[in-house]
Amino acid sequence: MKTIVALSYFHRKIGPLVFYSYPKNMLEKDLSSKVANIMDQQFSEGFFTHSFENLKSMNYYFEIHSDWARGNQEMLMVSIILDQQIPLEIEEKISILCTEFSERLQSNEEIFMAFYINDINNFDEEDQENIIKNESLIEAWVNNLYWVIIEDTREKTEEEKIAILLNDRHVFKTLEKLSKGPIPLEWLREWYFEEFPEKDFNDTINTLVEKQFIFINQIGLVEKYVLLLKEVNAERIPPDSVIEYIDDKPELIELLLPKVQEYYSEYEKKNKDQIREDAFTLFQIMADSKKYNVLSELRNGLISKDKLPKLVSKKSLDSLMENIDFLKKYDVIEELDYNDETYIVLKTNLQITTAFPEWMRKLLPKESEPVVADKYSTKLNNSEEFTDEEIARSIGKNESTLKNTKRRNNKKKKL
Repeated sequence: MKTIVALSYFHRKIGPLVFYSYPKNMLEKDLSSKVANIMDQQFSEGFFTHSFENLKSMNYYFEIHSDWARGNQEMLMVSIILDQQIPLEIEEKISILCTEFSERLQSNEEIFMAFYINDINNFDEEDQENIIKNESLIEAWVNNLYWVIIEDTREKTEEEKIAILLNDRHVFKTLEKLSKGPIPLEWLREWYFEEFPEKDFNDTINTLVEKQFIFINQIGLVEKYVLLLKEVNAERIPPDSVIEYIDDKPELIELLLPKVQEYYSEYEKKNKDQIREDAFTLFQIMADSKKYNVLSELRNGLISKDKLPKLVSKKSLDSLMENIDFLKKYDVIEELDYNDETYIVLKTNLQITTAFPEWMRKLLPKESEPVVADKYSTKLNNSEEFTDEEIARSIGKNESTLKNTKRRNNKKKKL
């Protein structure tokens, strides 16, 4: 089961209920009841954990002002349900996020209206509009809380793990140095100290050995060589997600394709140094969880930029827009105006590839080209003797065969 964020409230007639959860349809009815009933165990505002079966919930109970509730207070609880154990520092961070979430609701004087959505018919038209507006706002805030928590708790993908390692320039340059061939360990150490005097050489080498990027081979009793085992590269590829737009938004394709084509026509003109520096930038993008999240979302489809302020908090929006500007600056995304709305789409997708290092590829045996024999005519008279040149030419001008043929004909003449 994936991580679930749920917001529960105390209904004045029914009791505790889950008001909204995200991702949608992930919280089963039985589990929903168990989560809501946790509210009965807490009577003061604060963070607490609860376990049932193989699940763990981290909960924050709080109250907000309400003009419509008895005692002018709505009792609420935000819960994060996980099926995995997480480190204490992550739990503490989730506690802070839950506190910020409660403060956001407490600072909005009308947000209490959202919790009367099931009784909406009992209100006048103006109140009904406010109930619907505030319900949408709460859903957006719960969604935003989910994505922030996912950044801290989800397991990193393989490409993220590689990018995080090569995001450090001293690691990136060390692997680049080794791509040219094996180097004595002491030579590599001297080069490393000159280039990165503030970095720990042994720590870098041990990490690369542990991650199986390099191998240290000892020759004799003293001499050691460092060998690169796999070459890692970050590269740009055309975004395949644009295929999805062809049927749904064909006009959008007409706007996007020329920009993609123009970019790649210029990209092909880059020299090796420019492509290598661009690869380092791509590692930085994929190593940053916030930028990677934007990339992951765009791999699944476009994002409406105009709707972002309604989906995330002001603090999260500022961070998101900063990352969007960064990705746009480095030609990863493009903004397109379509049907009076601004969309964010992938301009170039990113991928990490591994391969045999160049020095190792040079050692691989080259595939020999097939020898095609020249076409020749068979002599009609068996007693007629072939010349040495005719025989050699007939089987492809093989030098060794020519010598053998000469010896055979000379022996025949003597007999």
